[in-house]
Amino acid sequence: MAPLLPSARIFYLYIATAFVFSVVTYLYFSMREEGARPEGISRGIVGYIFDPQIWFHKSAKQDYLYFFFNGLIYFGVVAQLLVSGHVFFEAFGAGLERVFGVRETAVFAPSLLTAIAYTLVVALATDLAVWITHYLQHKVTLLWQFHQVHHSAEVLTPATVYRMHPIDMLFTGIVGLALLALAFAGFSYLTASAPKDVTVMNVNVVVFAFYLLGYNLRHSHIWVSYPPWLSYILISPAQHQTHHSIDAKHYDKNFGLIFAFWDWLFGTLYVPKGYEKLEFGISREEPNPFNSITDIYLKPFAKAWALLAPNSIAGPLICLTIAIGAVFGGSLIL
Repeated sequence: MAPLLPSARIFYLYIATAFVFSVVTYLYFSMREEGARPEGISRGIVGYIFDPQIWFHKSAKQDYLYFFFNGLIYFGVVAQLLVSGHVFFEAFGAGLERVFGVRETAVFAPSLLTAIAYTLVVALATDLAVWITHYLQHKVTLLWQFHQVHHSAEVLTPATVYRMHPIDMLFTGIVGLALLALAFAGFSYLTASAPKDVTVMNVNVVVFAFYLLGYNLRHSHIWVSYPPWLSYILISPAQHQTHHSIDAKHYDKNFGLIFAFWDWLFGTLYVPKGYEKLEFGISREEPNPFNSITDIYLKPFAKAWALLAPNSIAGPLICLTIAIGAVFGGSLIL
């Protein structure tokens, strides 16, 4: 279903435009000198874009299988977030009325201008939530045990974006929903009506444009970088690829999703000066510590519990039980 849903990151239209960018990239690099272009360029356009060593790599096959199983869990996560969103909105709305009083008239009448402003705020809130959670997932050792599932990919394909542990998805989703609820409550308070963003196919127009302009190349071997000045504003596919790199100079860089200025502001921005040959995974010694889908789901719990209670043997089962309840609890409520 995902390739047919505009809200899904692998919607067929986003994949199609990524393919166009791939062709343009191939043509660009094919005219460059040997040392300044990816090795795969010499295999021709088909060999470069559809390199079987990447698409049929063991890690890629793991991604495809994980995508299938994670799809079932994803609906439980979504259900929980729907419940959380209602709670956040009610809390923020009540807080605004408590601090500033009940508003009976609008400060700004709903208009195209307020819709455009809300559209931008939604995009910024979404991106800031990703930056905050992504930063914490790298810096907080407990959260890293779950986030390293995503970084254990040894090759990158569009399916790698779904290589996220359910705890990772839940954490990112709740923080994102909290900021979106705050934006919704704020605009509702100021305009005395439910705000609506500008959308294309029911997707925020800023997010839609981002997905359309080569988003799926972020998790790929196709090197697409932006001019240096633009790389301080928007995260290019190449910048996210360096985020996955195991080279020490790329560690904990480029946490942003759409916008690069969060990384610029907090000192985590890395702007490539040209094409860089990258290696992916957790480390060179052990790029992928997960040997199976079961490992991907359960091993992070064992590692997390080893940090919290190293002498307990029942911990992983307790953590797993709590996680299942958290993920699927929302679906039971709905």
